[in-house]
Amino acid sequence: MSRSWWLKFILLCIFVVSAGVYVYPTIVNLDPETSKFPFKQKINLGLDLQGGLYMVLGVDFNKVYRDVVERQASSLKDRFKEKSISVTQVKMVREGFAADDPRISVDFEADQREAVYQLLKKEFTWNLRLAAETAGHFELGLTHDYRNDVRERTLNQSIEVIRNRIDEFGVSEPSITSQGLDRVVVELPGVKEIDRAKELIGRTAKLEFKIVDDKTMGPGELQNLISDVEKKNGFSFKEGQKFSDYVRKLNEFAKGKIPEEDEIAFGSTKGAGGEEGRVPYLLHSKTQVTGNDLQDASVQLDQENRKPSVAFSLNPRGASLFDKLTAENVGRRLAIVLDNIVHSAPNIRERIPQGRGSISLGRGDQDAMMKEAKDLAIVLRAGALPAQLDFLEQRVVGPSLGQDSIHKGAMASLIGSAVVFVFVAIYYQVSGLIAVFSLLLNVLFVLACLVGLEATLTLPGIAGIALTVGIAVDSNVVIYERIREELRHGKGPGGAVEAGFQKAFRTILDANVTNAAAAVVLLYYGTGAIKGFAVSLLVGIVTTLFTAVFVCRLIFDFYVKYLEDRGARKLSI
Repeated sequence: MSRSWWLKFILLCIFVVSAGVYVYPTIVNLDPETSKFPFKQKINLGLDLQGGLYMVLGVDFNKVYRDVVERQASSLKDRFKEKSISVTQVKMVREGFAADDPRISVDFEADQREAVYQLLKKEFTWNLRLAAETAGHFELGLTHDYRNDVRERTLNQSIEVIRNRIDEFGVSEPSITSQGLDRVVVELPGVKEIDRAKELIGRTAKLEFKIVDDKTMGPGELQNLISDVEKKNGFSFKEGQKFSDYVRKLNEFAKGKIPEEDEIAFGSTKGAGGEEGRVPYLLHSKTQVTGNDLQDASVQLDQENRKPSVAFSLNPRGASLFDKLTAENVGRRLAIVLDNIVHSAPNIRERIPQGRGSISLGRGDQDAMMKEAKDLAIVLRAGALPAQLDFLEQRVVGPSLGQDSIHKGAMASLIGSAVVFVFVAIYYQVSGLIAVFSLLLNVLFVLACLVGLEATLTLPGIAGIALTVGIAVDSNVVIYERIREELRHGKGPGGAVEAGFQKAFRTILDANVTNAAAAVVLLYYGTGAIKGFAVSLLVGIVTTLFTAVFVCRLIFDFYVKYLEDRGARKLSI
């Protein structure tokens, strides 16, 4: 054999040994903790193969739009004040509009109309549109482009925040994708703590610091006011009802009885018997400092009672705002509000310039409190969800179902491949055995590439590997029929093999490029399992070209040389 052949053979041996090293941990189900094998990475199995959690979450965009409009109203009010434009009132309209199109009401004196209009036109054209106008009154809504921008940013940010939380939760190869205009699909392979994962993903973690308005009314007066409002309007909180809906309705009915810049919020507490109660607070609704200014959050233990809490620190901007907030309100209470629930409301004894604080977790079992503290720290570090997520669908795939899928998928692939191998070996004889050997190497290379790329193998991915065998056989058939044609034209084994591979190459390349184009489309536009199929198919196309053109040709060169050394003129094909 020539030196060139030996170099190619050594290269092939290196590829085969490397692929074997990559695939070995998966084949023998290697335990990374106890094994001394140098390579421990195994193929990542998808949700359908190892079990886990599948969820579809819906984004409440109506609330997102309301929050955006409230911020725009606050910004408008500040700009009117800075420009010395006299307006009677700027507030969000609570009723009389579509749920997905909240409005801002701006009231002004007739002579201020042009000044108000010019400010809106100059600074708020992109954000706000003039939806209605009467004498001394503008009604503003969000523009179409801005609403679409808010929707896109909210969806993308929700996906990013969920991904950050799951990464810290320790899930291998999660899949988080958008579905339609208002849904997020989450697949968590191998997750066993289902309830904890759901709590971690769905938590909004909206952290706010607000001043408690004890000057207007004390706790007892506030409780009496709430009772009167409930009795007068015939409503109360009922089990199964969203508590946030109850609080929103309570604040609407309490208008005129509490200052306009205040709102009612609740904190939870547990009595001596373990029963849970709710403590009302009257808070200034304007948020001075939020979780957006959070720099870090970590779990710490109180040295006296050994109870866990979450310590947080703010970035320079947040620390400056926190410093100003505490300096202006020494002696008053500062409510730490998380997801609209007051976690604690300590007294501000002195100015706090460092921007550091902690969130206590109340009472309960030590282990449960520690787990809650860790999850809260993860959520705060990973960022706050920009919108409330509602769980629309949930499926738990058990590991036994995954094992059954692996067994049946592998068995179907093995049976299908075995039938192909037997047919090729019988039909093409010795050349058929060469094809079988190249097909086995093809599957080995596909699995090794999946490990190397850290791709996730799904049930459709197994189907993609089986399809790869069919594509590879098709390439071998094209080559072999070309060789047969050359033999019929009177060429010897060496010349027939040379011409057969050369003439078949373009056909094989065209066919595989076409398949690759389809796989790329599936990879780009598909989600979940479809992507798994596309990945295995693309990898299979590359390995098919390598084994059909390089490996088969290498073995055929050896076979032809063997025949020539023995004076044989007939190729077994």
